[in-house]
Amino acid sequence: MEIANLVVTLICVISFTCTHAKIGYFWHITDFHYDPLYTSQGDTRRHCRRADERGSSGHHRALGRFGDYSCDSSLELIESAARYMRTRHSENVEFVLWTGDIIAARYTGNEDDKYQAIRNMTDLLSRTFSSHFVFPVLGHLDPAPSAQLTNLWMHWLPLEALQTFQNGGYYTIEQSHSKLRIVALNTNLFSIRESNSPQARSQWDWLDAVLDKATTNKEMVYIVGHAAPGSDSRYAYDTSADANAKYLQTVRRHSRIIAGQFFGHLHADTFRVIYDHDRPVSWALLAPSVSPHRDPAGSSNPGLRLYKFDTNNGKVLDYTQYYLDLAAANRNTGAAEWTAEYNLTQYYGLHDVSANSLHNLADKLRIGTPQETTVFNKYIRAYNVRHESSDSCDGACAHQHFCAITCLEHVAYRQCVEAAASALAAAGKSAPLVAPLITRLLTILTVVVLLL
Repeated sequence: MEIANLVVTLICVISFTCTHAKIGYFWHITDFHYDPLYTSQGDTRRHCRRADERGSSGHHRALGRFGDYSCDSSLELIESAARYMRTRHSENVEFVLWTGDIIAARYTGNEDDKYQAIRNMTDLLSRTFSSHFVFPVLGHLDPAPSAQLTNLWMHWLPLEALQTFQNGGYYTIEQSHSKLRIVALNTNLFSIRESNSPQARSQWDWLDAVLDKATTNKEMVYIVGHAAPGSDSRYAYDTSADANAKYLQTVRRHSRIIAGQFFGHLHADTFRVIYDHDRPVSWALLAPSVSPHRDPAGSSNPGLRLYKFDTNNGKVLDYTQYYLDLAAANRNTGAAEWTAEYNLTQYYGLHDVSANSLHNLADKLRIGTPQETTVFNKYIRAYNVRHESSDSCDGACAHQHFCAITCLEHVAYRQCVEAAASALAAAGKSAPLVAPLITRLLTILTVVVLLL
């Protein structure tokens, strides 16, 4: 009888624990690249802006109402994204992460015009999330920290956060109702140009102190920034090698309390795994941009991301990626139709969102078997946010993705890519997806062992 009572008690305790895990949601939006001068009568040679009478030769194609892959975002595109976000889990959204590059890459206005563009986007998000906090960070296209920028966002940030933001563009949010702390970084201070500045040194000292305090208080931490650590084929090195290495060391040291890292910048849907002595200890998820994107390395549709998490401890449970098929939206006469693209755990068959699970997923991107080729094809489809591209990704391209995900130190990434290039050169051709690089390497190693 006592055993039966004990079993019942345990079941009740487990049931109580499970039912009291509070589920919440938060949005991650990034890289608006808002261009107030975009017009559907514009010229792609002038970044989708109207050509003057003398400069216009009439040789430009019609542009879409919601934007063009060759240009930055129209106001109508961003407004359509805001309208859609209002319809998704609005009652359970806890906050919004807004990770920089608010204004267009080729914005030609003066400083007052730039601040007005940021004010317009701030007002739009304030109306969209009237009862929620939006936590913004600075991208490399945004103005430097200032009193003017701080005043724009003071309705979202507490006094302590406003002070450090105005001084260096970084801040922390201590949540009173949970053990989750948000740490917003100014990743511009990791750049080659600014990594040795007094502001950069102050951010490092501040970050160490905040993470030490979180450890003492038994808090979990979200690290939020614009540019993720590591490298990628879409962008040349901009982050200082020393700053990149220092950031990775910091994450390794505090990996037990870091519940997630969230970045943008790449205009692509991908992830990063951080290792400590070959053991996966932390992860970063990179969200695609709201702005459409086209460059020689690949193109992508506009995207929005909604995370599902345990509000008690910050554990990320899943996310749903939404997207807009820009070409289809421009063909339609009605409103832009944003739709769910995929759900992370279902799409990749993950048991959970963890460093181990993402490490195992990265391992499958090396396309060694037909099953792994299928996984990589799914990954590259998500990476481009379902943009239909005629460009193929061969074995060298696939291995470059694997290197970017798993080798975040600059030297390690370069060595990883060069090893793939050497193997392909020795084979005398670029390996297609069905004849992957990893298989060739294993074959070579096997022959060497047999000869010995």
